Amino acid sequence: MKKWNYILVVFLSIITFSILSCSNDDDGAKPIESTDNNQNEDNSLKNLTLYKVDGENIIKQKDFDVTGNALVLQKDIKKHQEIWNLTKKIIPLDYRSKMNEFMIYYGDESEEEGVLGYVVERTKDLSKWQMGIAIDYAYEGGFNAKGELAYTIIHEFGHIITLDDTQVDSSIEESNCQNFYTGEGCARDNSNINQLQKKHWADIWDEFQNANSETEAQAFYDKYKDRYVTQYASTNPGEDIAEVFATFTTREKGVSGNSKAEQKIQIMYDDDKMIKLRNYIRGNIAKSNRNFLPNPGSWKRANSIGDKNKSHCRLHKN
Repeated sequence: MKKWNYILVVFLSIITFSILSCSNDDDGAKPIESTDNNQNEDNSLKNLTLYKVDGENIIKQKDFDVTGNALVLQKDIKKHQEIWNLTKKIIPLDYRSKMNEFMIYYGDESEEEGVLGYVVERTKDLSKWQMGIAIDYAYEGGFNAKGELAYTIIHEFGHIITLDDTQVDSSIEESNCQNFYTGEGCARDNSNINQLQKKHWADIWDEFQNANSETEAQAFYDKYKDRYVTQYASTNPGEDIAEVFATFTTREKGVSGNSKAEQKIQIMYDDDKMIKLRNYIRGNIAKSNRNFLPNPGSWKRANSIGDKNKSHCRLHKN
């Protein structure tokens, strides 16, 4: 009997630890404690290779234990480098010091809800981030088919630049936060995500919070669709601002009209840093042998809604 009691205690301890370690939603990322296992924080993902970002280059830090097709993709270093080369076209050198880790993983692109890319902070102060890209998705239909991969990288980069230490103070607890609490910390007064939430979410926040089923989330979007650049943007403010940044970047022309969605894009045009980033990314189109940007709003997840409450175990599910 004592033996079974001991086993029960151990089992309950493991379950409790698992629940606590996966208690964050899409925009509530916390630092990953370890990348020593071959399973990503989302159980559907398999880590292949972890790289350190060193300016223009990525330096291999670790290959994970994988088999089958995942092993084939792990060994295809040429593809890893091709993904990184596209990433460099999107993320300027001075921002790569923030994105200090780059993960190539196997996301199983056959799954409709597969994770295309993610970002997660690597330090509690939000100054260092890891970006992960699903290699199987990156080559679905051919490398960067229809600009999908480029859009994913832009979207994930949008998370970093709107949630890093210059935008969010991770030292302030939610109970003491006077601005929008992102999950990572308290948004700073003049941060883009704080502006977006105060101006475009606060007045409908209660309705958003009460939309807990797929049907209710769809009804919420249908009612307020003029506020969002894509349907996916209505998932929550974190996904909204990442989609706004991606639309701002991929759209050739500027603000069109005065809808709520266009007012959000204007927030980007009012920020000199955002304009500089847009110019960098779009400027690289001319240097490329092919147009690597998609049409705004045409990407794979544009016409879907994420689960605002579902835990992705510290990942931003794209």
